[in-house]
Amino acid sequence: MEETWGLEDYSDGTPTLSVDPVCGMTVDESKAAGKAEFAGQIYYFCSRECKKSFEEEPRHYIGLTALHY
Repeated sequence: MEETWGLEDYSDGTPTLSVDPVCGMTVDESKAAGKAEFAGQIYYFCSRECKKSFEEEPRHYIGLTALHY
């Protein structure tokens, strides 16, 4: 048996899923086409096009029209 020195994987192999805020597609975070942070939250995207759209107008996609950054 190989010693892992505390680096054991305790996950059950189930992917961590997020919803792309631009198109609504479910995205496996480990296979996402991109990610971006806005207002302290990380968002994952199915494509570079969705990521680009989000980065151009993030408040539109997450409904934070009153935030001022």
